[in-house]
Amino acid sequence: MTARTSHRRSSGAIRRLPSGRWQARYTGPDGAMRTIGTFAAKAEADQALAHEVSMMARGGWRDPRLGEQPLGEWFRGWIATRTDIAESTHALYEQVLATWIDAPIPVTTTSGRPRAIHLGIRTLASLTPAVVREWNHAVTTESTRRVTERWERSTKHDTRVKAAIRAWAAASGAPLAATGQTAATQAYRLLHAGMAQAVADELIAANPCAIRGAGQRDAHDRTDRRTVSLEEMWALADGMPERYRASVILAVCGGLRAGELFTLQRKHIDLAAGVVRVEQSLARRRTGQGWFSAPKTRAGKRAVVLPKIAIAALREHMTRFTPPGREVLIFGTQNGTPLSSGSRSTMFAKARSAIGRDDLT
Repeated sequence: MTARTSHRRSSGAIRRLPSGRWQARYTGPDGAMRTIGTFAAKAEADQALAHEVSMMARGGWRDPRLGEQPLGEWFRGWIATRTDIAESTHALYEQVLATWIDAPIPVTTTSGRPRAIHLGIRTLASLTPAVVREWNHAVTTESTRRVTERWERSTKHDTRVKAAIRAWAAASGAPLAATGQTAATQAYRLLHAGMAQAVADELIAANPCAIRGAGQRDAHDRTDRRTVSLEEMWALADGMPERYRASVILAVCGGLRAGELFTLQRKHIDLAAGVVRVEQSLARRRTGQGWFSAPKTRAGKRAVVLPKIAIAALREHMTRFTPPGREVLIFGTQNGTPLSSGSRSTMFAKARSAIGRDDLT
């Protein structure tokens, strides 16, 4: 048997294995002996050992066993322990995780062979910028395919027209507007946030999510396309059922989200001061707190000063449709319950379609 040659250092050793390769080992700060790996040349093993010794001397050494937890498992635990986000955000994160991160995503290959990338079964430490880039491209491609497929299957006239236009543009070589950007952006943002937490927890050394602009892909469209003029606001309001006409004016003038708007109660309104206090939002499903949950962020709790036109519309609405009582909903149904998201979406879709602003949400 070939004898192993060992070269000791103060914090480790390099030895030649029977295979002819060189192995580097060292004693970590915790007193445990660790193996870095095997190398073809002694100089490579020596360099790897010197790096670990240097990291220990500078206080930058990390236990290589950290970050070995499966990414999907770690993300589920991280999301479950988040106390700084609303219930609806919890549900969104779980959905994004299950759909795009802890799921196999098809990858386009030059060979034509089917392949998928599944981040959830990888370890935290194994995620590299190159892997994230491949995954991000796969998610963007797949989300676009799914949106287009839904359009093609839809029985609604507007969406079928959109699908036909995209098919014609693709065939003629005309530029296509990006679709599926929202899903891809949400997935990247969640992955980036989770890996940032893993860095803070010292499970990994650096965040592998380093694609410039990937987390803001839909921001330009949201800003440019969703601006509403005063004339459009009145037209939208007129297109809503009378009971909810003022909700459009309040949303535009006060910048309130639907979840905030439809949980407003009399106790939140000060008509004399022209102020609305935002203190709650609609829960995705009924909880121990009833229909309501806290705003998504601390900044969500705020006082909103309304212009005169919004105050006038709100005063008229409350006189006609809002019963007395501090706890009564301002924009509740005739039964006094919150308006369902499905009903809101249906009536608003008709109003925005009537003024040619299908981009509004």
